[in-house]
Amino acid sequence: MSSAFRRLATHLGAAGLSLGLAAAPAGAADPAQIALPSDASSDCTITQSEFNSWFAAGAAASNAAVDAADSETFAADSDICDFYKWGAQMFLWLTSPLEPSADPVDRKKIVLDGPAIVDVLPGVYDASTKQTLRTMELNGPNAGPTRMALRTQKQDEIGELGQAGSSGVLLSQNNSLVYYGVHVNDVYAYFATGYDPTAPSGYDAFRNMKDFPMDADAMAAIDAYMTSAYPGVKLDAEDAMVMEFKTSWVDAATVDAEKFVLMDALVPSYATVGGTNGMVTAPGPLETKTLALTGVHIVGTVKDHPEFVWATFEHIYNAPDNSFIYNTADGVGTYAYDPAGAFTFRADDVALSDANTECMIQLSRSQAAALGVPAGSIAAVDLLGDPVYRGEGKPAGTPACDGGMAPSDTVRDSPWGGLNLLATRASFEPTPKNTALNNARLITLNRDIIGYLTTADDVRRHYVQIGGIWTNNDSPRAIDGVAPIPYKTATTDDLRGSLRLYNSTMETYTYEGSPNCFSCHSLSDASKDSFVAFGLSHIFSELLPLPPETSD
Repeated sequence: MSSAFRRLATHLGAAGLSLGLAAAPAGAADPAQIALPSDASSDCTITQSEFNSWFAAGAAASNAAVDAADSETFAADSDICDFYKWGAQMFLWLTSPLEPSADPVDRKKIVLDGPAIVDVLPGVYDASTKQTLRTMELNGPNAGPTRMALRTQKQDEIGELGQAGSSGVLLSQNNSLVYYGVHVNDVYAYFATGYDPTAPSGYDAFRNMKDFPMDADAMAAIDAYMTSAYPGVKLDAEDAMVMEFKTSWVDAATVDAEKFVLMDALVPSYATVGGTNGMVTAPGPLETKTLALTGVHIVGTVKDHPEFVWATFEHIYNAPDNSFIYNTADGVGTYAYDPAGAFTFRADDVALSDANTECMIQLSRSQAAALGVPAGSIAAVDLLGDPVYRGEGKPAGTPACDGGMAPSDTVRDSPWGGLNLLATRASFEPTPKNTALNNARLITLNRDIIGYLTTADDVRRHYVQIGGIWTNNDSPRAIDGVAPIPYKTATTDDLRGSLRLYNSTMETYTYEGSPNCFSCHSLSDASKDSFVAFGLSHIFSELLPLPPETSD
């Protein structure tokens, strides 16, 4: 046992919070919401007519189905707002009902849990090969609930959907663990199966490809593969090309469920280890819960963009923003951080200095073994194994966790993926001028969309796009108009959109060391090997192929 975990063992009897769920108080006032300043002004807007064109029926209606954005014909001269609109339409499609219904139970039947989307089950570590393997599970009438798991460190031997650069576990203010899912669309799933040289249905044309599918020629190759390997199987929303999704959820019993996108899912149960008073909890059997969506990363290729475009969304009740600037019609406006108001992931009256403290981690196999608890257990410790405390009598600057399992008071440090007013600018980051413009674009587009959805009484009006990021077709590294693959030395010549982009429910504690999605989802050099393990896609190399034959 390491000295740090020896110290933890001496503290296991210390007072701590359990993981008992606390239901949302009946009749309670709405929590505080993400602010969308009414005086923000930009060129990024959408008309009612254009918005109506996204809907399958040609007009916006309450909880009505939206078509997937057409990634295959995404225009080469698309501007920044077009990318944000792509993300917005994809979110509305992903959360669209499979069948129209106002019933909350039927509302759980959404595209994310339908045949267009394939669930990627939590990784299982294979000791003989020292690899983590993930299974793709087709959704369908008899597929059962979606499986999800708590996040733990990426590439850790536990192999569970890790919080980038950390093993941190997030707990809501109502004491719900945050559950995470990974999903791909069917195009991605079949492409990954055909690309796999070990698969019986491996397809040579795929293995000659240098990038993930991003144009009509690549999609024609996928069609040819489907005809030969899966005759009779029809792809849903084929024009979306290849997509990945990462989702975050809380127990719907702990929030006002009528204002959230819902889904039934299998999640791991957790129980306090005997005698630890909430300091360590161990994983138990899977159980079915109704979950409420708190965040989603939407990631996909569009024409001539092999790097994957990122768009990320959060529920308006999640967490407040740090101070930020934005363009107005008359100049630049300022939004100041407000400590007042309770959010799903922040208590009322919290100072910035007390925010975003990692209160607990999911233990690696070696850490768990040192404590004599099952792998995947959660402990109220830091990565060194030291207990995390706050409160009266503790040294100044001590992390704020009250000694035991505790909710993290979360603040979105870089609102809209731009610089906050206190941040020091690094070389790759936007100037204050560009920050104010980008922030205003996201605010005005969100305002328009929420305005139209409010009229339609749509549950999706409670979500906002907090940013997006992609690479630049006009970069010096672009070849023949194809956007460059990002790698570790990417600069503002390469990147566009929200350059400090992260999701407060998924990268809660790592936004400083990994300021945007491409900090991790990129290549280690300029070799342009799009399929390298843990490069652009962190799951591609781990996926077991789909079976050679499928049936409804």
